[in-house]
Amino acid sequence: MLTESSEVSPGELFLLSAGIGDADNLTLKALNTLKRADLVLAMPFLQQQLAAYLPEGIPVLDPGHGLFSPLARRGGNPVDIARKEDEIRQRIRMAISQGRCVVVVEFGDPTLFGPQAGYLAEFRDLNPTILPGISSFNAANALLGQPLLHDASQRLLMTTAQGLKNYTGSLPDILVLFTMQLDAPTLSQQLLQRYPPDTAVALVFHAGFSHAQRSTHLRLDELAATSAALDIPRECLIYVGQLLPPATTVPR
Repeated sequence: MLTESSEVSPGELFLLSAGIGDADNLTLKALNTLKRADLVLAMPFLQQQLAAYLPEGIPVLDPGHGLFSPLARRGGNPVDIARKEDEIRQRIRMAISQGRCVVVVEFGDPTLFGPQAGYLAEFRDLNPTILPGISSFNAANALLGQPLLHDASQRLLMTTAQGLKNYTGSLPDILVLFTMQLDAPTLSQQLLQRYPPDTAVALVFHAGFSHAQRSTHLRLDELAATSAALDIPRECLIYVGQLLPPATTVPR
């Protein structure tokens, strides 16, 4: 038990990736860290998904979506957002001052389009530790069985569909686009201005969700015409360029 004269060592702050999709996409390091947490911040669906791994009796808060970054203020009430940020700021800093282990759980990659990335800047003085997990990019690569940059001369570009509009550099060997609510016809036009019509394209849906993930291969000039039939979900990764053809099942 701590007394008034006891010195308390500063606590630890972790930004932990739960991976994308299945609950067991956690790394072993992330799981071990989560088990010793004194305070956890996780979005409601992650609280439910990771319930079996959370220590009993510890407080679990909702970290919000995009707090401590401009993302939270897109259409939100500034007063409510500021109040929520102040509450979380106080809870985290108090726990750290008491020597506690605080874990902010991120869905996906904490440094790549992550909704909790704002925590890194807000609590920079606390030296947060990032624990990466299985991102949608990792999961999509595994599903495709696509080697990337296996040759030192190859070039890879990762961006968003919006970022592609302003890209003026040379074409990479493989282009990877992270999309949210894909406008396939518009994107197809942008790509056809840069690539030949017969360029290989692969789309990956629900990467990391083992029971739902799927991929499809097509030519670039087929993307706009077939997009409606593909039933493209909100989250989708698109690969363009020097891709392997889809694997075929060999009869046994």
